[in-house]
Amino acid sequence: MEKESYDSRIKKLENALKQASKDRAQALARYDVLQKDLEQIHKRIEELGCKPEELDARIREIRNEMDSLIKEVEKLIPEQYLKSAGW
Repeated sequence: MEKESYDSRIKKLENALKQASKDRAQALARYDVLQKDLEQIHKRIEELGCKPEELDARIREIRNEMDSLIKEVEKLIPEQYLKSAGW
């Protein structure tokens, strides 16, 4: 079996480098888009009166409030209707 020529091997390496460079450029462009999206999200969160680091706590608070309200409504509906609705 004959060894591959240096020219052939170098061309393959050049092609691999070109593809890697192209992929890197695409990744950087995508990163920039995602960074801008993240900035927009943070800005919107602050407009809503919250900070990004407070979101988890605020979500828990809202879920607890919703659970409480659902329980209140549940108490107001007779059991037979809850059962017929699959509750």
